[in-house]
Amino acid sequence: MAAWWKAGLLGLGLTVPSPVWAESDPGRDNIVLGALIAEFHLAIAVSLLAPETEADYSPEVIAGAAQLARLTGAATPQAGADKADLAAALGAFLAFAATLPAEAKAPLSSAQARDFACQLIGADPVPFAALGRVAGIDAAAASKCTRAFEAAAATWNERFSAYRLGPGLAPPADSGPLYVEIAPVFNPANEPIADTLRESGLYDALAERLNAEMALPTGRVLLVTECGGTRAFFNPERREVVLCDERIAAWIAATAATTAGAP
Repeated sequence: MAAWWKAGLLGLGLTVPSPVWAESDPGRDNIVLGALIAEFHLAIAVSLLAPETEADYSPEVIAGAAQLARLTGAATPQAGADKADLAAALGAFLAFAATLPAEAKAPLSSAQARDFACQLIGADPVPFAALGRVAGIDAAAASKCTRAFEAAAATWNERFSAYRLGPGLAPPADSGPLYVEIAPVFNPANEPIADTLRESGLYDALAERLNAEMALPTGRVLLVTECGGTRAFFNPERREVVLCDERIAAWIAATAATTAGAP
């Protein structure tokens, strides 16, 4: 059984199926878990900050995704296996993505992955020290990352303070939670992705954590579905945050191609 399924999902209190894609490998599976975590938070950030954006995420969207990952605990190593394992998987993925060559045509560029890594390092440099070394973020750059994270945190706190949940807090009447829907697929090649997300409940658990911390300006659904392209976008009329199966498939393919034959 793959390391990320066993450690990450058991820590979340979820069922633990085996990964259903072929040729499972613990190191590769940990990177794929990190990709799933990153894409969840990036898609939600797109829907909140830049609804017109499709796939080519701006620095503001990436910073927002890092802020959301801290809200869900996915980027906050703490005492407890679930958060530590999810954060480690996210770090492993970003280290992988930050070193991919341009010809890999990955859904995130290496520069975008380094921007995401910079936000995590700026928030808490010690647990992400290895990520910084791989991503080429030295001590001087880490100081800039700290300032970048603090600026992003201030922006997010101001923008969404009205939507935070807690004792004595009441979000606006038109706000609502995030729901998750894993759509049926028509392409058999995408069945492992849908089955894995559906059986594990990973995205449901992340949505539950986010919903416990804040409401969204309007309730919306994260729809993981086939799109015919490696996109992620927000459909405001249907209140759907669309994450394409093909985008996740591209990460699985990239990890398989890059780690093939690795020890």
